[in-house]
Amino acid sequence: MQKYMIEIYRAYENGLPIVGPTYLAKSLQISKSSAQQALKNLAEKGYGEYIERKGFLINERGLEEAKKTVKKHRLLEAFLADIFSLDAASACNEASKIDSYASENLINLIEKKFGYEHCPCGHKIPK
Repeated sequence: MQKYMIEIYRAYENGLPIVGPTYLAKSLQISKSSAQQALKNLAEKGYGEYIERKGFLINERGLEEAKKTVKKHRLLEAFLADIFSLDAASACNEASKIDSYASENLINLIEKKFGYEHCPCGHKIPK
């Protein structure tokens, strides 16, 4: 679910209010049917509405969850790039492998200790 929420939030940041299966499939390099099912599952979990032939429209609950997910990912990216001198792509790749395991406590510690405002790619870290 996290990788879908990250992509939906990125689209939202870029002014795309509705994320369709084609967009998600291309972004994550998955099949369109897998993307469609993921969007429907997110709607069933109450994170937004799936509109047939259009896509997923995130709601406030979904936006808050997506922000937490993106914040965790981007803080880990910044931390890995800073501490281990990883380039942006490597930091993103490594953060993707561990972000689902990082506790909220660890993320809060990283945020307080280092105060990162942007990830290595230059994206703002949500508050």
